[in-house]
Amino acid sequence: MRLLSRGRSRRPRAKTIRPAERYLTLGAEEARRLGCNFVGTEHVLHVLLHDRAGAIASVLARLAVDPAAVESSLASSWPAADPTRAKIDPEALATLGIDLEVVRTQLEQTFGRGALERTRASCLGIAPQLKLALAHALDYAGDQPLGDEHVLLGMLSVPDSAAARVLARFGVSVDDAQATLAAAPR
Repeated sequence: MRLLSRGRSRRPRAKTIRPAERYLTLGAEEARRLGCNFVGTEHVLHVLLHDRAGAIASVLARLAVDPAAVESSLASSWPAADPTRAKIDPEALATLGIDLEVVRTQLEQTFGRGALERTRASCLGIAPQLKLALAHALDYAGDQPLGDEHVLLGMLSVPDSAAARVLARFGVSVDDAQATLAAAPR
């Protein structure tokens, strides 16, 4: 695997993260499962850790880091899902002259039963750190197809990302991961 040598302070060159949609989708599914209202590097890392035969598990194993321990650390950092957090407040909307039941009825007539809830469930924000991490990942990939190893390096390149902070607790740095990937048999 060809890795680009670049300083951490350099901004990524990627103009679009479209090739990284797979990772956004996986992260969004994980965020929804956990009841989060945003997709972050922690969600993408958590999904990638589930693939015990994947590039991330391999890198962590070579760095003597147990992927299960990283997963556990990630899980302990997530707040418990609050089912009341996502509720729409009909009284607050009424102060603006919006009748929630009228809106719900119109949506269901047009889009089917449960349309409001389905729409709200699909609206997740994307953490800026994840956008930046995926842009860095695309830079690492260069002309190659984007792979898990590039995403790992991208996440580690954003030190204030949740994934980088959790991995740093286990002594994993972008330099260590890059060296491990460069030394890996092809």
